Amino acid sequence: MNSDQTFAIVITLVVVTLLGFVKILRGPIGEAIGRRISGSEATDESDRELSDLRARVAELEERVEFTERVLLQQPERGPVHAEGGSR
Repeated sequence: MNSDQTFAIVITLVVVTLLGFVKILRGPIGEAIGRRISGSEATDESDRELSDLRARVAELEERVEFTERVLLQQPERGPVHAEGGSR
């Protein structure tokens, strides 16, 4: 092989490799990398979802505390049976 053939093979390999990278980066992997780099869209959506979940947990905590207070205020009763009455 002479130096011209070697140079042509190297240039061909470089071009094919670059085209492969371009194809990968234009696909779903490239889109995911772009969203990750920008960080705005995915982060805003995640932050909103996290805020909603925190609000729901806070509301559930209030409900549990209210239920506990109500149950502690009621006088002690016997066990409740399947018939709906106490014995």
